[in-house]
This record gives sequence, structure tokens and C-alpha cells, in this order.
Amino acid sequence: MVQPQASSFNAISPTALMVAYTRQFTDIPYSKELAQLVNAESFIEKLQQQKLTQPSEVSVLVEARYKAINKVISQQLQFQATQIIELASGLLPRGMVMSQNKNITFVESDLPEMIRQKQQLVKQLIEKRQNLYFAAIDATSQPSQLPLKVNYLHKNKPVVILCEGLLTYLTLAEKQMVFANVREILQVYGGVWITPDLTTFDGLNQLRQISPGLQRLNQTASNVSGRAINNYHFENIDHVKQFAYEQGFDIQEYTMLEVINQITCLKPLGIEPEVVKSMLAIGSTFVLTVR
Repeated sequence: MVQPQASSFNAISPTALMVAYTRQFTDIPYSKELAQLVNAESFIEKLQQQKLTQPSEVSVLVEARYKAINKVISQQLQFQATQIIELASGLLPRGMVMSQNKNITFVESDLPEMIRQKQQLVKQLIEKRQNLYFAAIDATSQPSQLPLKVNYLHKNKPVVILCEGLLTYLTLAEKQMVFANVREILQVYGGVWITPDLTTFDGLNQLRQISPGLQRLNQTASNVSGRAINNYHFENIDHVKQFAYEQGFDIQEYTMLEVINQITCLKPLGIEPEVVKSMLAIGSTFVLTVR
């Protein structure tokens, strides 16, 4: 199989600006600061000039998946989550937030250009932390670029792998490469993989009935990234479970309704509570462990 080169994925990075713009309407720490530093609003204005838009409801999904991951970490893993690796961390603020706990080793990773930019942004917002690391990683690369042999991770402690928004931009074949790389690192350290990215056509069709504008969002993301993401989803939840099993994983599903009381973007964006409830009833966070 021909392996994709990292450069073929560089066009995805501007989508991080789209998400950073929506995240600033939430109470997620550092979100407003990051959006301002990268001038995300200007980027959105350029999209609008090209008649590319994203509905306000996308902020619900962005806020929910961030907080749902955190809830799984705090409730399901408790004190086991001391070594965390976030794939395609983009403009996510989680590394800055969680590394405030000195007992946590947090590794942010992304494509080389994106992670260099992220490291510079973090320097502008917080002082250097000895427990916050930055690694240039293409999660699809084989052999794996994940940190299998590094001195800042302890082999006698499990790792928690996170990704939020990565897999939706990858074909099933590319997803399979990520699964293989994550499986390899979990076989070395032990631990779990947490992601809301196992999206399905069934779920997206339901979301579009609630918010027709989400169809425009998919088109915008496809145009910005240059990837036909409408073709990259799983068929349904059974397809997700079958795929995970074939890659050597057991999978648990947690509803995003568990964080409904934490959603804060409703008031600034004028979103109705019933819309939020309907959207989160469709969303899930998945926890994968190696069989």
C-alpha cells in the first residue's frame, strides 16, 4: 500500500482555525486567547466572502466533544491518566489546561508546521512547563511516529491517547493506519484511546435534520481541507464496532448527553436548549482498549 506523505495532510490545518473560532463562544480555558492570536475571525470572514459558512450549532458539537473527553478521563480513568498523548492537537487548549497538574505528562502532537505554530502560541500564553511536550507526528505514518521510545514517558505507566477531529478527515484505509499505530503504542505502555471521531452516516443524517446548516459545514470543511470528508464516515454504529474489532480493539460508547449541563455556547449564539439536547443525544465518545 502506498503511504501518504505528511505534506498531503497540511491542508487540513486551516480547519483548526474554523474550530478555534467556534470554541471561543464557550467557557473552555484559553479558547478566546488562541482564537485571537491566530486571528480566527479574519479567517472566517474570508470563508464567508467565498460563500462558505458554518452554522452556529457547530459550537455545540465542538464544546461537547471537548468536555465529553475530559469527563471520560476524570470519571472513568481517575488517577490512571498521568501520561496523555493528544494526536492532531491543532489549536486545542487541553495541553495547557491539563499540564497545570504537575503529575501529568502531556504530549501535544501534530504535523510539523502545525505543531511548531502551536508551540509558539503556547509560549505566548503560559510559562514553559517541564511536563508539556510537543512532537511532530503524522498519525497515519507507517512505521509509526508515535513516541514509543522517549525518555519523558514511563513504560511502567499506561498512556491515554486522545484525538478530537482527526479521524473524520481520513479515509477508512487511513483510519486503519492510525488504529495500527495506536494499537502498537498501547501494546507497549498499556492504557486507552479516547475519541469522539468515529462518526457515522446515520448520525450525520440525523444531525442534518436537526440543523440543516451542518450540511454546509461539511462542504466548507471539505473545501478548506481539500478532502472529501462526506465519503469518509462509517455507515452506522455496527460498522464502527466491527471495524474496531477487526483492528484488535474492544470499544465502549458514552453518550454526550452526560455533558449537556456543561454546554455554555447557547446564550452567546442564541441556540435553543432543545436543539442542544437533540444534537447531543446523537453524539458519542468512544473508549478503545487493545484486546
